[in-house]
Amino acid sequence: MDVKLSAELEARLHLENVFESPEECARREEVLGEINEALQEWVKAASAAKGIEEDLEPRCNLYTFGSYRLGVHGPAADIDTLCIGPRHLSRSEDFFGSEWTEYEGSFYLAMKNHPGTDRIVAVPDAVVPELKLIFRGFEVDMAYTSLPSFIAVPEDLDVCQTSILQNLDDASVKSLNGCRVADQLLRLVPNHASFRIALRALRVWARERGVYSNVQGFFGGVNLAILVARVCQLYPNAAASMLVYSFFQLWDAWQWTTPVMLTAIIDEGHGLRVWDERVNKAERFQLMKIITPAYPAQNSTFNVTHSTLHVLKREFKRGRETCAKILMGQTKWESLWEPLPFFTMHKHYLQVTMCAITEDDFKKWEGWVHSRLRMLVQAVETCSGGALIAHPYPERKQDPAKDSALHCIYYIGLGPAPPPTTGGPAPRGTLNLNPAVEQFQMLVTSWVNRADGTVQWQPGMEVHVKHMKRKDVPAWAIPDSGKEGKEEARTPADPKAAAAANERAAAAAAAAAAAQAAAEENAEGGAAAAAVGAKRGREDDANGNGEEDAEAGASAAADGEEPAAKREKKGEGDDAAAAAAEDAGGEDKENETTTTTTETAAAAIEVPEPVDHDDDIAGLGGTHDEIGGDVGERAAAKAKAPGGKLKVSFASVVKR
Repeated sequence: MDVKLSAELEARLHLENVFESPEECARREEVLGEINEALQEWVKAASAAKGIEEDLEPRCNLYTFGSYRLGVHGPAADIDTLCIGPRHLSRSEDFFGSEWTEYEGSFYLAMKNHPGTDRIVAVPDAVVPELKLIFRGFEVDMAYTSLPSFIAVPEDLDVCQTSILQNLDDASVKSLNGCRVADQLLRLVPNHASFRIALRALRVWARERGVYSNVQGFFGGVNLAILVARVCQLYPNAAASMLVYSFFQLWDAWQWTTPVMLTAIIDEGHGLRVWDERVNKAERFQLMKIITPAYPAQNSTFNVTHSTLHVLKREFKRGRETCAKILMGQTKWESLWEPLPFFTMHKHYLQVTMCAITEDDFKKWEGWVHSRLRMLVQAVETCSGGALIAHPYPERKQDPAKDSALHCIYYIGLGPAPPPTTGGPAPRGTLNLNPAVEQFQMLVTSWVNRADGTVQWQPGMEVHVKHMKRKDVPAWAIPDSGKEGKEEARTPADPKAAAAANERAAAAAAAAAAAQAAAEENAEGGAAAAAVGAKRGREDDANGNGEEDAEAGASAAADGEEPAAKREKKGEGDDAAAAAAEDAGGEDKENETTTTTTETAAAAIEVPEPVDHDDDIAGLGGTHDEIGGDVGERAAAKAKAPGGKLKVSFASVVKR
């Protein structure tokens, strides 16, 4: 049965287009080779400009990590790469360059002038500084770090050895950790084939259910891979279908105050900060703790908020229930990643619009504001005193009436928080979320480059936060829910592999049906044999009792006693008379007992009336879409009225 379900899962994943065709895979390799050639040419030219002789053969290495390194990338997936360069080429001056020198001699300028580059954006002030480019139609993210020990980086350099982390800054360590974590994951997973199929399925689940965005406080590729790898460690011989079911069963019951670790945390002694809640008290209060397996160990889900944790727990529970139905044959695999009905889940939403004047400014502005959206979620939680849940939706939207190159929109659903398990009554009154919106505005407009401290915010970079009800959500923002058209339009990227997977699924189904038929036949044969044996046993018992009764009767007649059969018949008559005498006196008692039993049963099956848990927040967005704070006397009287619900007021548009 596990083999059958795993084959069906793989066949379904081909329809979800999570596998890449061999032609596209070959094109990816060609693109990586072309980028590597451009890197080597840049290293030689930049080294010559610094006086490094050619006989020293300066060179750099290009490594991949992320989904491509783990082997679970899809047709539209980006390629995460890391360039390890020599010590005389720095990240800020040589790799990114400076606008004061018009990026002369930088790799950024070399790739910008490359004929294969369609678009390139430098993000030097991110936690992991990188170049984002579209090269030959593929999205490529390039990070850079220089090793102080090498002028020419060896081709066989092992990034998993901890000695290469010596004398590196924090950004370089984080850049190297991408490759190190990916390699350690593959070393710690016992069954790569089942791991990859299960991880592909769970990536589809996370994306369709709206929980695949590490920036907004949900799962990213690394977090999800670590969780699946941990399940593989616990069940090393399990099929892919059982790994998916065990994933939801394990993490639905998990207490997230307990860290998830693939291996023990070891401090290698290189002076780097290692995650350890026993030493660092602030790490004890992190809501979700998924620890990376490479040194220095870090919590990959430090940015999970109360709202996103609530959403993740709800999706774990739903996944466990759906997988149980799949294992029992009540539903199919596609029901596991049924699209999230986000715009029907809540009655109130926040619309966050980002815009800029020029296209280059918008690219930078969008990346910055998007990385700070979780701060708005945390501000809403804090401002409401925990009474509201802010559910961010990771999918990016755009208004078709506006220029797509100058704006984008994200939505955040608002709803009441789950009732507290212990404590006083739920809070009531008026909630003014203007402080949360203003705090978010001040945060994003105070944009400073971490590298040189320059202000990055420019006039024209704006963010608008607007409240709207469910009925006011634009039609273009709601995805099409027509499943029939989507099913017909789905074609696998690799038809040959999809056909082979369907054949394996059909063969596994036939084998499972044959095994079930054989088991039923064996069960029927065993039942028939048991019935025959029971019948023979009864016949043998009857024959033996008859012979014993005859012998006993003959012996009693010889002794002049009454036969045992006659005594038993006489005793049965006496018992019947005694029972008839008791019927009259015990009838009332029996009726009373029967009535009591019936009433008890009726009380046991009595179902209470359902309670309407309305997630409406009274007054939210009724006539208070303008700047909040002054809600009026009538609103204040309503808030003080007994049984009044929460009331929230918003800033309609906040910009600078």
